[in-house]
Amino acid sequence: MPYSLEWTKNALTDLKALDKPIKAFVANSLTEFIDSFDAEYENNLIKTGKIKALKGEWSGFYRLKLRTYRVIYAKEADKLIILIVRISHRKDVYE
Repeated sequence: MPYSLEWTKNALTDLKALDKPIKAFVANSLTEFIDSFDAEYENNLIKTGKIKALKGEWSGFYRLKLRTYRVIYAKEADKLIILIVRISHRKDVYE
C-alpha cells in the first residue's frame, strides 16, 4: 500500500511562498519520494544523508534534503501517511 502526503497549514504556506521553479522542483521531488517510499528506499536515503532523523525540539520528525531546501516530515505508519510540516531554505527551516 503506497504512502500518501498530508500537509500542515504552515507547510502549504511555505510551499506557496517559494518561487515558481523551486515550487515545481519541490512538488516533483515529493511526488517521486512518496511514489518510491518503502523501507529499502528510506534506508538508501539515510545512508546517503538525504534523510536524517531529527533530535531535540524536532524529535520524531525527519529531514529530507532537496538541494538547498529542507522538508520536515513525520511518518504515520499506521495510516501510511507522510505529514509535511515545513518546507524552507536550509538556513530558515528550523526556526
